[in-house]
Amino acid sequence: MLLEDMLLYLHPTILLFICYEVRFCSPADDLKSSSLTYLVDTTGSMHDDLWQLKLVNGWLLDQVSARFPCGMRKYTMVEYNDPIIGPTKSTHSVSEFDSFFNNLAVRGGGDCPEMVITGLKVALMDSPDNSFILVLTDASAKDYDDGVLKKDVYSLINRKQSKIFFLITGLCAGRTDPKYLIYRDIASVSFGHVFEVNLSKLNKVFYYLDFTLSRPVNSSTRLFSRDYNAEDNSANFSVADNYTALILTTDGIIHSLQVINPYDSETKLKTIISEPWGSMYIVENPVIGSWELHVSGDGHYAIRVEGFKVKNISNTEHCSECDSNAICEEYFGIKECSCNEGFIGDGFACSDIDECAYPWSNDCPDICENTHGRYVCECPKGYAKNIDDKCIDIDECSDPTLYRCQSLADCSEKAGYSSCSCKSDLTRHGFNCKDDECATSLCDQGLECRNEDGSYRCSDPCSSYNTLNDPWRSIFRSQGTGGIHLPESCVPENKCGTETSMWINGSHPLPNEGIINFTACAQWDGDCCYWSSTVQVKACVDGYHVYKLQGTPRCPAAYCTGKTLSHIACINGAICPS
Repeated sequence: MLLEDMLLYLHPTILLFICYEVRFCSPADDLKSSSLTYLVDTTGSMHDDLWQLKLVNGWLLDQVSARFPCGMRKYTMVEYNDPIIGPTKSTHSVSEFDSFFNNLAVRGGGDCPEMVITGLKVALMDSPDNSFILVLTDASAKDYDDGVLKKDVYSLINRKQSKIFFLITGLCAGRTDPKYLIYRDIASVSFGHVFEVNLSKLNKVFYYLDFTLSRPVNSSTRLFSRDYNAEDNSANFSVADNYTALILTTDGIIHSLQVINPYDSETKLKTIISEPWGSMYIVENPVIGSWELHVSGDGHYAIRVEGFKVKNISNTEHCSECDSNAICEEYFGIKECSCNEGFIGDGFACSDIDECAYPWSNDCPDICENTHGRYVCECPKGYAKNIDDKCIDIDECSDPTLYRCQSLADCSEKAGYSSCSCKSDLTRHGFNCKDDECATSLCDQGLECRNEDGSYRCSDPCSSYNTLNDPWRSIFRSQGTGGIHLPESCVPENKCGTETSMWINGSHPLPNEGIINFTACAQWDGDCCYWSSTVQVKACVDGYHVYKLQGTPRCPAAYCTGKTLSHIACINGAICPS
């Protein structure tokens, strides 16, 4: 059965996956990409470093895969932990390589210098030629002075032409320590780099690596490499072939860098990345001839120059083959498709970059919103941009279009929001304030005033009430039916099925006294009125009392009842409902 026939029997979602997997990719050498190897320090202090590395590596592999979808690459992971080196794991699968990271575990350590050079020898031996080897550690090299070991490492670098990049997030001593200087020596010999970064800047290093790894293997030529110690320096290098671009990388603090072309004029550099630990620049369409460098820096710094040839998967004979979100440029008679800024791909297929997916791929201080080919920074609710494009608090109380409070309410401005509150003698919250007619005495004695829409109503609480007949409220639980009065004396803690029981401080009123305000108390920590609230009580002619209760001042607390108004004592055993 033909492959096309087989696909017809598959579920549509599976079909999409298979179509991607069987996309035709030529086995030509110019489609092979440099292999990627991680040499990872797994001692205990590396816990945070590895977590960040996993995150940034996921982004890097997504970027490189999108730029170079048909690239054939081997991925290798080498662990080292003093004194154990290994295991080494290799794969051609991005997803399996990602699982290598997920299975990394830190352990041991204790002393700062680690067996970095020994681990590097294993990484070089187990990696293909022309590999990129990333060394991640927060320590200097314990085995820096092993002459035989160093000889083996330099020999492997020379034979395999692999580049070594050190990602250093910590040191055991200063930058003049031989245990650290060996990193610079190896980087110089291998045309690599030493990145001294903290974890929050690790993503900037991977921007550097993204650009470099997205090129076919053997597409670059090493033209110049020099290390300096301070002061001003000048040097020459030769461009003897047609290159698409020159890539200049720097290591260390450099104050000025001037590139003079064979026509004795300064060449404009396009910045890919610029950080204190190093920078990357591009010179497009360099002419053949002798070039000059003039540089000024502090301390130790280095410069490397590579020439990239037009040997790219994006080459085309017809610009019409380029994606609609790509441009077609010609270099030395060869056309090349390249995705526009804000898009990623091989030039024939370009997709939008979601800059908001990772915190380091945008510079939004608050909210990032992805758009087609770009992104925009938005302000959080309650803030707006000023003329400097910075988010400032909106004064909702002074803007009629944002003022949400009712006319009878006061507006209070807060950071990022506003609040509304009714003015005095008004009821309800600040969005629906009403005149409180009951604020003045409008009803006869013994009647309760109730606000209604635009008016009020007087009612007798003895004929309009809700009955609370829960047995658990009784302070005489053994008699079973509950009581009818709030206690007039202090009730001990943990009675009536709750921690604190409410009682009223005073004697119940007589029928001719109308509605009386009482203080309701709750005992705690030996104080009979540790918490308090206000209760209104009226004596009704049929011999009972009605109460207007407010919420209890704490939880768990409840109002207890008894059958008489004499001194009574609570008992344990009831269950207080929520």
